[in-house]
Amino acid sequence: MFLLLLTKILGFWKLRIFAQLFGASHELDIFWAAFTIPDIIFMVVVAGSINAAIIPILTDELYDKGKRNFNKLFKHLTISFFFLTTVLILLAFLFSPQITNWVVSNDYSQKVFNIGYRIGESDYTMFLNLFRIGLLSPLFLSLSAFVTAFLQVRKQFFVTSLAPLFYNLAIVFGTYILVVYFKFDVSAIAISAVIGSIIHLLVQIPLLRKYYKENETELIDIKDVVGNTNVVKAFKLAYPRMLGVLGEQLNTIVNTFISFTLTAGTLSAYRFAYSLHLFPVNIIGSAVAQVALPDLAKYCCKGQGDNFKRVLNESIQLSLYLIFPIIGIMLVLRLPIVRLIYGTGAFDWQDTLLTAWCLALLSFSVVGQTVVQILLRAFYALKDTWKPLIAISVGIVVNLLGAYYLTNFFSHYYDWRPILEQVWVQVATANGDGVLSVLKSFLADTAHWTTTRGNSDLAVGGLALSLSLAYFVQMFIAAILLNRIKKVLSWKDTIYPALLKIVNMMIMILGMYFVFRLFDFQLDTTRTIYVIILTIVTSLYGCISYLVGSKIFSPREFEVAENFLKHMGRKFRNGSNLKP
Repeated sequence: MFLLLLTKILGFWKLRIFAQLFGASHELDIFWAAFTIPDIIFMVVVAGSINAAIIPILTDELYDKGKRNFNKLFKHLTISFFFLTTVLILLAFLFSPQITNWVVSNDYSQKVFNIGYRIGESDYTMFLNLFRIGLLSPLFLSLSAFVTAFLQVRKQFFVTSLAPLFYNLAIVFGTYILVVYFKFDVSAIAISAVIGSIIHLLVQIPLLRKYYKENETELIDIKDVVGNTNVVKAFKLAYPRMLGVLGEQLNTIVNTFISFTLTAGTLSAYRFAYSLHLFPVNIIGSAVAQVALPDLAKYCCKGQGDNFKRVLNESIQLSLYLIFPIIGIMLVLRLPIVRLIYGTGAFDWQDTLLTAWCLALLSFSVVGQTVVQILLRAFYALKDTWKPLIAISVGIVVNLLGAYYLTNFFSHYYDWRPILEQVWVQVATANGDGVLSVLKSFLADTAHWTTTRGNSDLAVGGLALSLSLAYFVQMFIAAILLNRIKKVLSWKDTIYPALLKIVNMMIMILGMYFVFRLFDFQLDTTRTIYVIILTIVTSLYGCISYLVGSKIFSPREFEVAENFLKHMGRKFRNGSNLKP
């Protein structure tokens, strides 16, 4: 748990270095876009398969047939998936000019996505070079991911937790050294990422050599690899998850397309905010879902439906209880948080405003993403990997449509905001006819605002809000589908307790806002030390308010959270780590 937290902190440090050296710039936008497809290759083929198929199959082989067969299966699985990854990388490299043209300078895509500025020839060349360099990274990471799976099955979690730590360190120091001392451009990040992926693999090799022991040396027989029933089984198990990950990555591709319709630096601002909002999802959502999965699987196998329902609802309520105060803090303190984490070097005040705007809208998606993780574990425990695809698919459609229409809508922010302000004026004066008149004017122009592109930088908020809406839709559909299989979610056990937590969070946010405004007027927030004081004092008030409210609104979760934190503390003291 400690190494996982340290890795996440290093991840923020990595992004801070990016912000310091490049800011939220057009150059950094090109880097994010160029690394989209290499990331997709790794996420779909490898990352989407490890937990869903590779680790379960390797675990069964180790305990059912022994170490020798386990080693042999590991070799066959690694060869199979590495071969698939290599083929995709070679194809991507071969057609990299065509892919680059399709992403950044295709006339049809520019027409469809209403691109407001053209990519220059130098940008095209930069994208192509970064894209080709980036294709080396999934090659090494795919091998490293299988080594990680091997070691995790052998219960060796310390080294597998160190690997991503060194990966982030390599990117941090590599980028800084190449840019500051050797005057590299954004390609320094790409080169450092490749170096980091190599180190990610090398860190685990010594322990792999220790545990990978065969009684005799065997030549690799391709027929054995292809004909291995467990390899075929792995692909069958991984196939639904691969499709799900591919669908999720389509959101990234579309967001990249749409980001090129916006002003320079908006994609980088979105990515900076996206990384920030994932912190509670990865630390809390993943941890709670991971702890719940063994119990869900156990009670499902034993046919203990009541216990299955209890564990699922307790997990959902615990995760909501823990993430709601973080959401409140992100909403109220979005500006100081962004300024403290990224506000250095080339990252200016405009970058801060755009990133904070995205963070506020992305914070709503934390609820959906966290609950979806737990619901997916429930489906896996029920051995159903297809129904989640329905929820994911609908979520993708919502995100695609929302990203297009909402970026257009927010690009007219300064056109419709005065109209909404007039609504509040009419409400304050109790003028019902005035309210209806203003709303009629607003609705009449909405169709125009959602289908044409304005000039406001705040259009990037459309990417953030569409993602939040997509995860909420995905959460509701997944819950409905799960309830059709097994009646486990209800008003009493699921919805009503969640609403009480929302009330507690709203009270917390209201108090935090007044504290924030009070100290903001009294302190010189142009100085970092006062921004830190403002952030700490406001957050401390919010946490105290939420804890006091918990005794009224969520007394059970208060006790469960206390026990959960004690459980994590014991794991830390014992020197063990949760599986990533």
